[in-house]
Amino acid sequence: MTDAAIPVPHMQRLLEAVAKRKGFRKPRYAVSAGSQVGDNYLGVLFRVVVTEDGDDDKPGLRLILKGMPLSAKRREQMQVGSFFDNEFHAYRTVLPALARFLADKAVDDVKEPGLFPNTARCHEASSGGEEGQDTLVLEDMRPLGFTMHDRRVGLDEHHVRAVFKSLSFLHAASMAMEAQRPKDFAKIRDLFTETLFDSNNPIMAHVEEILKRTYVYIADRHPEGSEMYAKVKAFIDGYGCTMERLVSRTATGNAISHGDCWTNNLLFKYKKPGVVEDVCLLDFQLSRHSTPVLDLVYLVYTCTVREWRRQHLKAMFKEYHDMLSENIRRLGSDPDELYSWETFQAHLRERGVFGLGMALMTIPVFLAEAEEIPDLDESFESGKSPSEVFDVESKSSPERNKRICDVIEEMVEQGWL
Repeated sequence: MTDAAIPVPHMQRLLEAVAKRKGFRKPRYAVSAGSQVGDNYLGVLFRVVVTEDGDDDKPGLRLILKGMPLSAKRREQMQVGSFFDNEFHAYRTVLPALARFLADKAVDDVKEPGLFPNTARCHEASSGGEEGQDTLVLEDMRPLGFTMHDRRVGLDEHHVRAVFKSLSFLHAASMAMEAQRPKDFAKIRDLFTETLFDSNNPIMAHVEEILKRTYVYIADRHPEGSEMYAKVKAFIDGYGCTMERLVSRTATGNAISHGDCWTNNLLFKYKKPGVVEDVCLLDFQLSRHSTPVLDLVYLVYTCTVREWRRQHLKAMFKEYHDMLSENIRRLGSDPDELYSWETFQAHLRERGVFGLGMALMTIPVFLAEAEEIPDLDESFESGKSPSEVFDVESKSSPERNKRICDVIEEMVEQGWL
């Protein structure tokens, strides 16, 4: 019995199978949208509350259903299938394998068997069936006190510290497992493929076209003919090859990374306003095996502001490495062998410019108002190209231009650009 049906038959069938497995004989489903416009670009989300019809005492089941976009053109042009494959492997195989490794180490961070810390429980994941039907059924973290931070507001040190802490545990677990159980680790590591920065991905041609709008964004501070403009142009002209190189594995010090670490893929639980108690990492569609530095610079150069970075970033990087080292040590390996402070600093110098690459691509969309972001299914079905669809002109343009210029200037100051 349903109060509202999910308008996607295969998702409805999967939901019914989960409800039956959880012991619901006459399930009733209350369905609502799982995200707002601008919160999710590669899928469609539904929030579902499952209750037993006629039994108000039976605890409800609160779920998030994540499926592919309804538009076939959108799925094709954005290569959605490969992104869902990565996330399917993350929830079905990789995270559970890392959780089992942690369980063997008897660390107290594992609160539930088979559930990797700082992630949502996956009740079901389907992949490889009919085109466009890949689906995840995840625990809804909102009833547990988790909320999403406003993507237009820069994260402060409390939020960044909490995210770095959760990332340090993910990175440390994969590094320790690779060192101690290399054959087992290789099986899960090789499930991930590079989804975005792949020379065979046709969307990259559109991304490079989109990035040319950067010249307009920086025109007031760095007009054509300036030295900074020339540096930016050289970066954009070689963008695809540069980003493909930056996400590749390094000689030493690789880890399973989140891959898409920005505000909307993070949920926060608070002890009191502004004091973060816990973090939940969402959306593993861009996960990869490479230097953990990529997760860090993506977050800080797209989701914080320059004033914060000037005051806190150096100390926060050191704090991350301290947390990572302690976690590696707790898991039975030597952090100086797996990821020394010197190696971490070298990776920042070599790969830190990845933060610029992500900032140029994402900040214009991250800062846009919900009403300024088009209906993606409708836009793709109307025949628009990705570069046309994501041509978002925003009321936030002064803040957008400032943030992008700030990142560019910092990259030059650091010697990374």
